[in-house]
Amino acid sequence: MEPTISGSLEVIDTVAELNTFVTYELCAAGAALFGHGICLFLFAFAIFYLQKTKTWTSRMFLVLAIILVLFAFAQVSLDVASAAMFLRMTELVGEGSREAAVAPYEAYWHITLARQALTSINNAITDSLLLYRCAIIWGPSPYTRVVTGVSLLLILSTLGLGMWGTFGIEDSTPIPFIMALVTNSVLLGLTAGKIWRKGRQTTIVLGAEAGKRYNTTLEIVCESSLLYLIFVLVYLISSVSSEFSLLTGVAWGALAQVVNIVPMLIMVRVGMARDAAGPDPNPRRFYGGNESSSSKFGMTQMSDLTTPLTLRSGGYSEI
Repeated sequence: MEPTISGSLEVIDTVAELNTFVTYELCAAGAALFGHGICLFLFAFAIFYLQKTKTWTSRMFLVLAIILVLFAFAQVSLDVASAAMFLRMTELVGEGSREAAVAPYEAYWHITLARQALTSINNAITDSLLLYRCAIIWGPSPYTRVVTGVSLLLILSTLGLGMWGTFGIEDSTPIPFIMALVTNSVLLGLTAGKIWRKGRQTTIVLGAEAGKRYNTTLEIVCESSLLYLIFVLVYLISSVSSEFSLLTGVAWGALAQVVNIVPMLIMVRVGMARDAAGPDPNPRRFYGGNESSSSKFGMTQMSDLTTPLTLRSGGYSEI
């Protein structure tokens, strides 16, 4: 996962190498703090919109938002603690107390493992939300179970590889991040593709104006998923080209926050779109379904041809 100094403190041979590691950790901590600020900002807006809709699904998303912000806080705390440990280690090495630097180095090593493990778990939770969204959009399709099963297998594989990369090997490996790219790309393709197809069918049947209603949903899906994919790709490229570069540190620090920013962004964008559409006579459509819903996923049954995914009688359905 994160490029780390494995083995012993003896691998740090020069002050220049030590300064490189310190700079990397400081960049990671700074990017994490900045990303956490954005995450908290979006979290406040998500709570504001979620509490407007009194349904079991909105309460579920409320609990999920709280869990995700706690994950974000835990990871930014670990990033700051990691940088602090490395600064202390640098100070001790600079004073010639190399043996005294072993204790902060061991603490740094355990902090790094905890950070990597939390990132893997956090990523699996966020991917589960994206899978839920995908299943909602596929709805009563006969292929929904296949889509859900394949996607769930990819999510569990990504989690397993993440844990293997953290505890199973000493050296860093890009395999968990490559798997995360594959998983999110598949989820994005399945979700966006289904929305595009339904939007195209709606345009043919009801005209361009009705088809435009799908654009908002497609924008929400693409902007949230692409944000994560871009950060993972930047981290992969930068870590391969230069393992402890400034860009790699920034990408690693920001990545854990982006994992939580993505679902917060989805909740906020859906809430903003709902407010822009005006009051909904049936608010259960936003984060939950009608009592008459026959869908297994708890939302209003929607026609494959004529019912927009985002707007129905002025109200936004679950995304």
